[in-house]
Amino acid sequence: MTRSIPPALAPLLERLELEQPTTLTSEQLRALAKDACIATPTRVAIQRLAKRGWLLPTGVRGVWEFAPASRAGALSEGDRFLPLRAAISRNSDLAAVVALSSAMYALNLADRQPEIPEIALPTQARTLAALHRSFRVTRFDAFLPPVRIRELPVQDPATVLVHLAHRPNDARSWGAVLENLPALVTATSAKDIRTELRDRPHATQARLAYLIADIAPTVVEQLNIQSAGRVWFGPRGRPRRYDPRWNIADTLLPFSPDNLAKTDTPG
Repeated sequence: MTRSIPPALAPLLERLELEQPTTLTSEQLRALAKDACIATPTRVAIQRLAKRGWLLPTGVRGVWEFAPASRAGALSEGDRFLPLRAAISRNSDLAAVVALSSAMYALNLADRQPEIPEIALPTQARTLAALHRSFRVTRFDAFLPPVRIRELPVQDPATVLVHLAHRPNDARSWGAVLENLPALVTATSAKDIRTELRDRPHATQARLAYLIADIAPTVVEQLNIQSAGRVWFGPRGRPRRYDPRWNIADTLLPFSPDNLAKTDTPG
C-alpha cells in the first residue's frame, strides 16, 4: 500500500524515519516538528499523518504508533504491549509493569504467553481505562525494581514468585505456572526473595514455602520460614489437599507442587 507524503511534512517524516520511534506523544511530535522547521500546527500535522497511515492509534489518547516506510503500509507492528508502551510514553511516572505469566514469558522462563497479557500496578496507583481494555490488570506492591526488556518494565523473577504467593488468585492458569515454576525459582536467589518478602504477612511466606519447598529446599531453609496457623491457598472452601508442613489448605492448584521435584530439582 503506497502512502503519500505531504510535502510540507516531508522533513518531519524524514526525522521519524531516522529515529524510528515506536510511540509518539503530541508533545514529542511538536518538538520534532519544531526541530524540522515545520510551520504546520501540530494538531493538523497529526491529522494529516494519521489520515495517510503514518501514525496509527494506540488506544491511549494523545499517543500514536509510528508506522515506518519499511512496513509498506499502514500496518501496526502487532506488539501486544503497545498500549502499555503508549501509556508510559504519556506518563513516565506510571508504575505499571509486565507481570505474572506474561513476565515469565518475557523473561524466557515460559514457552507460551497468556491469551490476555497481564500487568501489575501498585495498590494505590491510578490507572488508565486503555490499560483495562488491553490487559488483565492486577495490583501488587513490589520492593525489587523491574527488569527492562525491550524498553518495557517487567517484574523481576523474585517479584513474580512472591506475587504468586501473596495473591495466588491473580494467576489465571496455575497449570502453566506450575509447569514453569522450576525455571522461575532457578532464575532468582534467596537474597532477592528475602527482599521481596520484606514486611509481608506470614501467609505469603507459608504459601511461598508450599510452592518451592520441594524444588529448592535450600532456599526455603535460608529464608527460615516457619509453619504457623492455617493458611488458605486460594478461596476458602473444601481443600483439594492439605500440606501439614506449612499448614496450607489448598483449594486452587491443579496438583501438588511436590510433584515438580520429581522432574526438576534446582541446586
